[in-house]
Amino acid sequence: MTLNKLPDNVIVHSGVWRKIKEIRIHDPKKAARIVQRITELGFDPLPTAGDCESRTIVNLNKLNIKVRRLKCLEFLDYRIFYAYKKKFDLICVYCIIPRDEDTYDESSRHYQLVKLLYTQWSQCK
Repeated sequence: MTLNKLPDNVIVHSGVWRKIKEIRIHDPKKAARIVQRITELGFDPLPTAGDCESRTIVNLNKLNIKVRRLKCLEFLDYRIFYAYKKKFDLICVYCIIPRDEDTYDESSRHYQLVKLLYTQWSQCK
């Protein structure tokens, strides 16, 4: 689960790695699957078939923040929030969120983080 295993076009925020380490303590297989799915985004940034699905987050799209969420069968209790910068073939992974009642709440802490990273994270502009 290190950066050198990722494709060159995938950039992962440090908070994502912290969350993966946290998940790994309780469920190493789930953490490994999450890393595998992040890696696969480098080859298929917009999966829509099979056991994973990527969709634009409507609430953020209204603010012209083009962030997507990845939902996969093997870790239904988490969502991966990321952006695909097609012009540069770049994937920016912002956060991994536990699926609960505030996952898509516009006032939640992770929404604020995603908005900030989308506009300010220099590696992903």
